[in-house]
Amino acid sequence: MKIYSWNVLCYNRQIDTVADHIETLDFDVLCLQEVTPHLLGRLKEMPFHLAYHLDVIRIFKRGRKMHNYVAILSKHPLVHTGTLQFFDFPFPLHTRAFISLMPFLKLNFVTERGAIYVDVPFGTGTLRIFSVHLTLWGPHNRAKEFEAVIGHVEPDQPTVIGGDFNVIEYGPMKILNWLFGAPIRQGMPWYPERDLFEERFANAGFKNPLRGTITHKFSKSQLDHILVTENIRVTDATVHPESYGSDHQPISIEITRAR
Repeated sequence: MKIYSWNVLCYNRQIDTVADHIETLDFDVLCLQEVTPHLLGRLKEMPFHLAYHLDVIRIFKRGRKMHNYVAILSKHPLVHTGTLQFFDFPFPLHTRAFISLMPFLKLNFVTERGAIYVDVPFGTGTLRIFSVHLTLWGPHNRAKEFEAVIGHVEPDQPTVIGGDFNVIEYGPMKILNWLFGAPIRQGMPWYPERDLFEERFANAGFKNPLRGTITHKFSKSQLDHILVTENIRVTDATVHPESYGSDHQPISIEITRAR
């Protein structure tokens, strides 16, 4: 089975090109993040099974809002679908000032964060697949959201968690953690966010087959993940070079059930 994950970027000016690419993509299951209403409309027209849920509501000046979605496309029937809702969190004063002073970076306040999962046939049972988009607003909040996802993992069921985890690895970029509301120590270049998250993955029974790759060139980090449980064997893991207007590169893995 071939599984993809891709943050398509809500400000992407090539959304129709993204949709055209998805229609011809060789996948069994595709997890998407930052799906715009326009792209969601295109996905609904495709001959795949589709599940989607609110990813985030972006709040701009004068009350304008933008809705983004997480979605899962599957060429296999959806045996079960489920959603989960992440918590809202307060923005410190310095974070509010940073967002207000940086409109050219398209920074905005967010609310109503959520994720989706589906069960699809896999061998003699089912495979649970999540599409998630962890918050940009600090490692401490990302960790809480990851724990919320793990709370929807069933014991012994083969499980895949795909999505944008926003784990920042490049030292100079970690100041964003503090600017986005994390404690100052999490904004230091030496803060070991990657190691701490890999420990969380392992403690939850997951492997990260793309560890050591870069999926987001600006942050020089593996922001995007497809985690698998120990009862899944990964035969290939790839970061794809063409991003079709997104700032994230698509990633994929090929899997079989471990014996």
